[in-house]
Amino acid sequence: MIQSVKVKNLSLSKDNVRKSNRDADLDSLADNIAAHGLLQNLVVTPLKKAGHFTVKAGGRRLRALQRLIDSGRLAGDHEVQVLVLEDDAGSAEASLAENFHRVAMNPADECSAFKHFLDKGASAEDVAKRFGVTTRFVEQRVRLAELAPLVFAALAAGEITLGVAQAYAVTPDVDRQARVFESMSRSYYGDNPDNIRRALLNGTVKATDAKARFVGREAYVGAGGRIERDLFGEDVDESWIDVELIEQLAAQKLEAAAEALAAEQKLAFVTPVLATHVPYDTECQLHEYHPPLRELSEDEQERVDSLSDEGDALIRELETELEDGTPEAEAASARLADIERELDTIEASRTMVDDAIKDQLGTFIYLAPDGSPRVHSRMFSERAIRQAGEDAEPEAPSGKVAASRLSATLVDELATQRRQILAAHVASDAGFALDLTIFLMAHRTVFASSYVRDHATLQAAAASFPIASFRDEGSAASNVLTEQRQALDVSWAGGNTLSSRFDAFRQLDEQARADWLAHVMAQTLEPTLNVDDGGRRNGFHDHLGRLLDIDVAQWWRPDAQNFFGRVKKDVMLEALDEIGGPVLRGRYKDAKKGDLANACAALCSGQGIVEAEVREKALSWLPDEMRFGAIEKPESFRSYSAFLSDEDDSDGGAGEIAPDGDAGDFEQAA
Repeated sequence: MIQSVKVKNLSLSKDNVRKSNRDADLDSLADNIAAHGLLQNLVVTPLKKAGHFTVKAGGRRLRALQRLIDSGRLAGDHEVQVLVLEDDAGSAEASLAENFHRVAMNPADECSAFKHFLDKGASAEDVAKRFGVTTRFVEQRVRLAELAPLVFAALAAGEITLGVAQAYAVTPDVDRQARVFESMSRSYYGDNPDNIRRALLNGTVKATDAKARFVGREAYVGAGGRIERDLFGEDVDESWIDVELIEQLAAQKLEAAAEALAAEQKLAFVTPVLATHVPYDTECQLHEYHPPLRELSEDEQERVDSLSDEGDALIRELETELEDGTPEAEAASARLADIERELDTIEASRTMVDDAIKDQLGTFIYLAPDGSPRVHSRMFSERAIRQAGEDAEPEAPSGKVAASRLSATLVDELATQRRQILAAHVASDAGFALDLTIFLMAHRTVFASSYVRDHATLQAAAASFPIASFRDEGSAASNVLTEQRQALDVSWAGGNTLSSRFDAFRQLDEQARADWLAHVMAQTLEPTLNVDDGGRRNGFHDHLGRLLDIDVAQWWRPDAQNFFGRVKKDVMLEALDEIGGPVLRGRYKDAKKGDLANACAALCSGQGIVEAEVREKALSWLPDEMRFGAIEKPESFRSYSAFLSDEDDSDGGAGEIAPDGDAGDFEQAA
């Protein structure tokens, strides 16, 4: 029996079978009821108190009605139609039947329905309000309704999932959707939403790209640039599709910034580089220039000392006394920042560049990852600049007399004796020796393009690559190396003599000197690999990798270009077997090599749709060759006698090295 009952006389029955998600999306349901009324009756049974009922089916609708009354959107005595069951016998069954036999609406029908209202002239905001959903939800469903006909038909027929359809909706270009859909329908990975998005967005730029940030959305759109927004992604998931326009606008803006910087600092040139770092090859075409630094005046030194003491005191307070987030801590941090800026200004004022030289100097301007222009930390010239007096050997007042006073043999002997005295003192001062070691290696790194004689045999030459033309500036490790190199303190390099540069180098703090040691040491490491082929394996390098706890997977991922597309199919199938077992391997065993390489690459970058456990393995998978897994083999040393000829070795004479390490007669013979 149907009758009208006041909502305040209704209560929820314990027999209602829905025990979970009772309040899920309740606001949306309330908005819908407010707009359209209660379209489906509640099922109730009478209570002992006359006029009161308990709701057996429709608990969420009852809660939504109560919420509308509490918020004042419905009157307190609002009545609804209910179906009254005279007894409790079938109440639980009625509740189960109502919930169990409910079939969700086909997404395609849902999309068409929302589009129908918009085609009638309603706004997305109005439709959202009437159906108790968000405006974005309505826009999403309408975007799906406007998919290419064959894609939308596949969604309606259940041939693709809602997630796949959303991937196609990343662009409103229906022709491109249709082309990618036909291509993906023939591919083994064609139902992967991430692969679909990549195919659709190929040749576009993300809004988070450094160039896009540098140009700015307003300037790009104002120049006629088109933007496609992924309604199913985050708010920042926009694709700027006119790549050539972005390149043009970014280049023009960076060139203008370069011209302004050159004019402001009176530089010979400022070269714009439309990238997030200056390529090493580009730097190598020029010569680094390091201007000399003047000594601080007495007043400047006093100010530096005062600021340093104040800064140290503030740091101690922040570490021991002041709590984070308090006004006092924020004031101390702000003052500390002011101190650092003033110290930087004083330090920058020490740079002295002769006007005759400055018109030969220039630098680079490039983009930071956040899109802001960044000026290179070093100066360059198109040709090597030798400053007056640089590393010049002092002339003897009468060189000929000095040469005639001492014989060549005596010169050699005296030089050797003086060397011994100097070496004995260097060897007795470990700190000084370490400074000298780092300085000589750093000096040869900075002045690699010009010969400066330092009368030392210490070498820390950068290792050569086996492929001369190979460059990987885009890799994470190469970018970090570039940043580390630019962060090194080169203030000491501006001295006119080797002596002045060494003195300035020793004035650097311990961390700055240690950073130079780390850099020059790292440059000496030669390319090795965990393979037996061509003598490339080096167990010691693998040992270093383990000591440093290097996780290669965080720095390098195999893709179709750097690995999978360049190995045999069996290697790729073995990788899939290691990641997901025989099932995953069997899924791709008949795939073409190109498709298989792309599928493996997508999987190892975390973009494949697989179980969580398989995805975790894929993200950490590496070919054995890239792992730091080789073990150093014991070395076998041969005695000196092994290098002698059979005739010399047969007499067992003076060439044999004694077992205790004493060279015996061999030392005398030498």
